[in-house]
Amino acid sequence: METSPLPESERFSTAVFDREPTGSRLVVLASDDREAPGGDRPDVREVIEAATDIRDGLRTRGYPDARLCLARNLADIRTMLSVERPSVVFNLIESLKGKETWEPAVAALLERQGVAFTGSPAAVLRACLDKGLCMRHLARNGVPVPRSEVRDATNADRPFPFPAFVKPRRTDGSVGIDEGSVVHDAQALARRVRHLCATYGGGAILQEYLPGREINVAVFGDRELTTLWPAEIDFTGFPEGVPHIVTYKAKWDEDSPEFTGTVSRRAELDPALERRVLCVALNAFRVMGVRDYGRVDMRLDAQGMPRVIEVNPNSDLAPGTGISRQAERQGIEHPDLVARVAGFAMARAKRALERGPTT
Repeated sequence: METSPLPESERFSTAVFDREPTGSRLVVLASDDREAPGGDRPDVREVIEAATDIRDGLRTRGYPDARLCLARNLADIRTMLSVERPSVVFNLIESLKGKETWEPAVAALLERQGVAFTGSPAAVLRACLDKGLCMRHLARNGVPVPRSEVRDATNADRPFPFPAFVKPRRTDGSVGIDEGSVVHDAQALARRVRHLCATYGGGAILQEYLPGREINVAVFGDRELTTLWPAEIDFTGFPEGVPHIVTYKAKWDEDSPEFTGTVSRRAELDPALERRVLCVALNAFRVMGVRDYGRVDMRLDAQGMPRVIEVNPNSDLAPGTGISRQAERQGIEHPDLVARVAGFAMARAKRALERGPTT
């Protein structure tokens, strides 16, 4: 069932959020994977920079005593909870020890401790991290997705329609995606699947390669949902011969032609298609149970209809990237954006306090 999108005027307020001190203890929690395998990657360094910027922004928007905790492991997080006793944790953990599988474990720890935190619950993070599970759940609930299959080294040779898009089953941030991710024959498919399994573990996911435009929608909210304007990835400047997909270099390597050749801009869509794109995004957000904020990535198929290729809970909030750049196009400053996200968790903390202890 499709959900009618909100009128544009109601999708996301551009008003400046309350700057009066809340009196609440808030800790911005991020991972410090610099000493873990892959710790020199730009996406790892960016997490720490983003966490610092988010803390500084929150200090100007009602959280003057916001603290920053960089955690290497669960023990660091337990120590922070014991010492700081935060009212709310702004949860930016995407991995620990270089492994994305720790992301839902951190959320589960916060849930067990009864601490309100921003972003999605552990079960949602776990389901969205597993791209195969995510695609199956969306499809079973009527959300349009491309044909998708999970593969490992034992069934890498099984036929699949070409061209196919092959990516790791359990990574994010475009890790494991490059110009070889779109394959056109069985030999290349099997080779790619085995490479991803050996490099990242956890298997690979195959999707039919959709030839149309790549569009994403940022969705916000806990009890009520709002969206930003749909955005489109413009591949006009992409290197010749490289498939139009968001590779790791396109997202993180500022010196690469893929990075300079991809531009995120407001998607110019006819009204009927925009309504459908927003409906699909909101349905995907709700079906997966995403909370507070996230991004739904879609591509148009050969008939020009949107299909969801990924649901990203707790997506990147770094200034000047992704959702933050989309918000800026609507006149929303970065500190106001992160203050709204913090406000969702703060409201949950207040409701829990009003309910009192459970027996």
